[in-house]
Amino acid sequence: MSPTERHSALALCLLLAAAGSARAATPNPNPGRPARTAKPPAAAESAPKAESPATVVPETALAELGVSLRDGDNSAAVLSVWPDSESSELGVLPQDRLVYLNAAAAHSRAAAAQAWRAWDRGARLSAVLLRGSRTVPVQSPPLGEEPAFTRGPKELSLVEDLRRTERLEQAAQAAEWSVAHAPPLRVLIPARQSLWIRFPAGIPETVAASDVLEGEVTMAVANDANMDFLCVPPHSKVWGKVVQTSASDGTRSLRIHFFKAALSGGHFVPISARLTDAAGEQPVVRVSPGGTLVVGDSVATDPKKRRRRLLEPAMRLRLELLEPLVITEPPQFYSAGPGFWINTKETETGWVFKVTLLISGRSAEKEGLRVGDIITEIAGRAAGNLDFSSALAAIYGPPGTTVQIVVLKPGAAESEARTLELKRGVRFTDGVESPLPLPFEKPGTDSN
Repeated sequence: MSPTERHSALALCLLLAAAGSARAATPNPNPGRPARTAKPPAAAESAPKAESPATVVPETALAELGVSLRDGDNSAAVLSVWPDSESSELGVLPQDRLVYLNAAAAHSRAAAAQAWRAWDRGARLSAVLLRGSRTVPVQSPPLGEEPAFTRGPKELSLVEDLRRTERLEQAAQAAEWSVAHAPPLRVLIPARQSLWIRFPAGIPETVAASDVLEGEVTMAVANDANMDFLCVPPHSKVWGKVVQTSASDGTRSLRIHFFKAALSGGHFVPISARLTDAAGEQPVVRVSPGGTLVVGDSVATDPKKRRRRLLEPAMRLRLELLEPLVITEPPQFYSAGPGFWINTKETETGWVFKVTLLISGRSAEKEGLRVGDIITEIAGRAAGNLDFSSALAAIYGPPGTTVQIVVLKPGAAESEARTLELKRGVRFTDGVESPLPLPFEKPGTDSN
């Protein structure tokens, strides 16, 4: 190759290298966003038809901003706006005059270019335009947040799925342990509180001093007048010791001191109580003001055991606590009610239960139960097959559970019976359900 040819080839290589370097040095002005594909600019309908080469901005200037500008009167005049560009999203129109871009003065095309390159891509793009005689501030739409990447159960690997199952089992075991080891509530039942009992086997006529009698609670003790929670549940046991017996003129007298109780579902507790009243169909049975049980001649017999009884099993006796009773049990011990109380009522077809008390804001009121309504069935059992304590035990239960009852309005036919599903241990305020506080636990007080 001749020297002239070598010089020509070298010049061509240098020219091509310079062109490549110029293209590589051109940065993406918006690295946070994908580069837009250049489209032919939309020329303004009223844009000048011809401009001198010294004032017309080349179409490739500020391509990423998507606008063609020329120097104007202390501003950058807009000649055209590219579709789907930053300027189009910003709301820039042909013939607008750009005064500020991103709070920086855009008094010329060069100043606008400098403000564009200084834009923080994490912020919204803003500008101030002169549109005719009006000043128009514009701003790009808010930047949307990228959705967080999430995976569902199907995207878990085998190891992750096994670990997830293991942790769920551990959480369930921890929850069960927490419930089982919940700190007990210390509930104080004041002295002179009453409860009703009966002796399931009656009191034999051979009873003597120092004998111990076992009774069963029929009328439970609730935490307060609302009877939301039971502190001494039905079917709890009580024991009394016969302190003194006497007989005179066809009557027998017993003084009994009740000293111990076994709470149904709970523990043994010491008590101190005496008799104050008796109720039932056995004649000549009363309790003296001092707490002595006085029984007339017993005429009832037990054919199976061929043994005379001093007091029949159906008779109920009222106990009065002589000292406060302290009950210490975990929260799950206390059964909750749906907000009503009952008593027994005899009809031509058998025993039923009558609603005698309704608590405002409880499930019973919400479902339409009213005082005087007759309950013929509780939890699937006919009222005639339930005694009072069994009925209470069926009505009350764990807080948050439900019980079904069948109800008749007074004087209504059986065909008009309604089935209600009542929720225990909740209250309703403006239709919103919330749990009741635990026994004797009032807002702002310490139950311990």
